[in-house]
Amino acid sequence: MKIEKIFNLSDFKSTIPFTALGARTCYSSGDLNYLLNDPRVVSKDERAKFLSKLGNYKHFSVFAHSFAYKDLSKIEEEVIDELLGDKFKSLTHKEKAEILANKIGSTFFKSHYNPKYPTVIGISLRHYLERLLNIGEEIYFNTFEKMADYDIPIEPAGKIENVTLIGILKEYDGYGVFYIDNVSRTMTHQLVRHTALNYSQRSQRYVREDENESVIPPSISSSELKINHGDLTDTYLKLIKIFKEYLEKSEGKEKLVDEFLSKVNELETVFRSKKEINMKDIFILSDHLSQAIYNFFVYYGKIKREDARFILPHGRKTTIVVSGTISWLKDFIIKRTDPHAQWEIRDVAEKMKNLLEKEGITF
Repeated sequence: MKIEKIFNLSDFKSTIPFTALGARTCYSSGDLNYLLNDPRVVSKDERAKFLSKLGNYKHFSVFAHSFAYKDLSKIEEEVIDELLGDKFKSLTHKEKAEILANKIGSTFFKSHYNPKYPTVIGISLRHYLERLLNIGEEIYFNTFEKMADYDIPIEPAGKIENVTLIGILKEYDGYGVFYIDNVSRTMTHQLVRHTALNYSQRSQRYVREDENESVIPPSISSSELKINHGDLTDTYLKLIKIFKEYLEKSEGKEKLVDEFLSKVNELETVFRSKKEINMKDIFILSDHLSQAIYNFFVYYGKIKREDARFILPHGRKTTIVVSGTISWLKDFIIKRTDPHAQWEIRDVAEKMKNLLEKEGITF
């Protein structure tokens, strides 16, 4: 389908920066404030170079965060005739526009068609770029250079704690982009099951886990159960100390290793004097032990981070950018604000709902 006959790069200009934010989220441990000051996100020239690099890698998923709608009844009838062929030439302009919108909607994965707007179709920048690559590499890479023509700043629409509405389109079925921070990978495993949405998540392959930690569930933090078993604490500390000694001999980055060793020393100080430990204490000790093994693998064993990460818990904190049409975002929110949803994803869904309601979106 020759969608380049219908859409052009300028249709996506207001949402192109969201793709850079999603991409930098994958490769950075920085918070949102850091990302919103990253030249690869906010500088039109640096952003174009960065996105071109991603285009060279065929890293198309991040471009799904940029979206545009087009009313096909407003494009020239000759263009529609070219795309549909002679079979439908006898139909009215509007009828042909409806057929073409349906055809595009049934051809492109995660495009958006709603019979409520029969002549309207929505596609992402990903669809557009993939089509250009099929035409030829020259037109494909030239498009990334043209992205530097658009200097549109990211101005978040709202924030509730760890959930930020980065941007929103309101025409037709709309489109929303969220930045979600300090949630566990357990939660994002549930989130990404909603396959109609698009995701860019902090990578454990490329981003250091040295300064990270796990999310502690409220049920564990509030548990009053305590055990008096000095051997258990000693066993944890002895194991952590063994890996600490290897790290002291490693050739890893001195600053990173020193930071971890300092944390271990603090941990030993806190737990050596404890006669009783609770569920939260056991959680923290287990998290530190997994971190010690991870650091041992990376800095002493020279194991790649992408393999060392297998030892880390599902509860590790992560960051993720989520985007989709308002209708599909509402579908996620309705399902995950249900009382049966787990506490963490329900909390995120409720914040997303509140942010959308502030923008006039009704549920």
